[in-house]
Amino acid sequence: MSKSIKLTIDGKEYTATLNDNRTVDDILNILPLELTLQRYAGHEYYSSLPQKPSIKGVPMTSDAHAGGIYYYDGWSAFTVLYGGADITPFKVVHIGDVNEDIITPLAAAGNTVQAKIEIK
Repeated sequence: MSKSIKLTIDGKEYTATLNDNRTVDDILNILPLELTLQRYAGHEYYSSLPQKPSIKGVPMTSDAHAGGIYYYDGWSAFTVLYGGADITPFKVVHIGDVNEDIITPLAAAGNTVQAKIEIK
């Protein structure tokens, strides 16, 4: 069964197809959420989650691509990328991918965006 979320950023709706792993399941269990995402490092927006999902046994990567959604355990951060990045030596869990073009609007957005994350 495919898992997906509705992601509303600054009033515009997107859908995302999620991977099947424990971290995703834990995040789905705390939805819906309203977060203020902050621009960071010229390629992403992030916000800390109110509860820390498990990363035990979940594959991690340092190669993050634009349009991807990731979880960074160091800051308990939900992250949406608008630019690709090799974040070595850090590693993240790939949560899933946004189905529509989120790269262009996020690249043009300000220092923060308002996000609502819901199960689709």
